[in-house]
Amino acid sequence: MDSASTVGDSMNRKSSRVPMSDEEGQCMLQSPRRALDVGSVLSAGSAKSKVTVKEDRGVTCSDIRAILPTAFILLFTLFIMVTVIPYAFSSVIKQLQAVRELEAAKEAELAAQLELQNQT
Repeated sequence: MDSASTVGDSMNRKSSRVPMSDEEGQCMLQSPRRALDVGSVLSAGSAKSKVTVKEDRGVTCSDIRAILPTAFILLFTLFIMVTVIPYAFSSVIKQLQAVRELEAAKEAELAAQLELQNQT
């Protein structure tokens, strides 16, 4: 028994577990692409139960309550980013500023030496 027939048999078993109505069977015959949506385990229902663009129900209070925990987490994360992270890296920022000042001082010193050499 080769592996190709084993894979085919297991696929046939999986697809045979999903019961299909006459309407879904006709959809599979007409459009195989849609058949994946209708018989999919992840679709959570048939194509009839899905919300369409035409149904505009607006925003309800329960929608806002469902979003609030995510909004609080987002705001807390932004607060941490603005306050704690700069404080944690303040010593690194100070070191970078000191390096820039030293480089500027060296450049000024080299420029002064070049002027002295050009005058003589």
